[in-house]
Amino acid sequence: MIKIIFFDIDGTLVQLGKNEMTQKVKDTLIQLQQEGIKIFIATGRPLFEVPKFKGITFDGIISFNGSYCVSNNTVIHQNVIDKEDVKIVIQNASKLGHYVQISGKDRMLANGYEENLEKYFKLAKQDLYVSNDFDSFVQEDIYQMVSAVQEKEYEQILKGTKSLKIVSWWSEACDIIPKASGKANAIYKILEYYGYSIDESMAFGDGGNDKDMLEAVGMGIAMGNAIDEVKKIADYVCDTVDNDGICSAIDKFIFKELIIVFMFVGNIMLVNI
Repeated sequence: MIKIIFFDIDGTLVQLGKNEMTQKVKDTLIQLQQEGIKIFIATGRPLFEVPKFKGITFDGIISFNGSYCVSNNTVIHQNVIDKEDVKIVIQNASKLGHYVQISGKDRMLANGYEENLEKYFKLAKQDLYVSNDFDSFVQEDIYQMVSAVQEKEYEQILKGTKSLKIVSWWSEACDIIPKASGKANAIYKILEYYGYSIDESMAFGDGGNDKDMLEAVGMGIAMGNAIDEVKKIADYVCDTVDNDGICSAIDKFIFKELIIVFMFVGNIMLVNI
């Protein structure tokens, strides 16, 4: 029986470029909670950039692609980037002709403007903040970095670092996080925290940074609008985000199962009587 479900935001809960889910999706999530199933957001966004959805409160949030996770205001897991690796990435990006955006727990700043870097944030209804305070900000705890590098540049931007990896949901930019982060690693921490098994978990996603998440849970579901490599590793492919795909999948795998269990238990009770 599923006890917890993890949802990506952009392209999964909401259409790309929007910050509000449909009423149908919201009603489905509320019904899940009424059935005692916990719902978590799992996103690459900073915690402070996760949208507030009117009428619903999630049980927890995986932010920064797994580097900072909270549940009911309790920090379950956090993982900062090695400060020396932060400096190396900034230097490598400069050699490649790129700027870098870095994110702390409460703010994010970039050391310069770049068109694809701005587009990256606009896709998720966020803004690119360029600041002269960048150099001092580097000394703070950094959970995630973003640079407008393409796949052919991944090796170069990580050259010389000790503990970093790349996750990406857009071909023109990527997220850089600790190797020990990732949505999957965060999910393991959360399952351990609640005492749930992998078989009791489910996840929905559409982008490259959702692959490890879908493989980590008991049932990984790809959106109909997901990239092909995500669909290939998913246990099931539902309808698109435009058609409220998560609703039909949850009805199929959760609500109908609950009805069957209820009918089964009801029949046992009748026999005992």
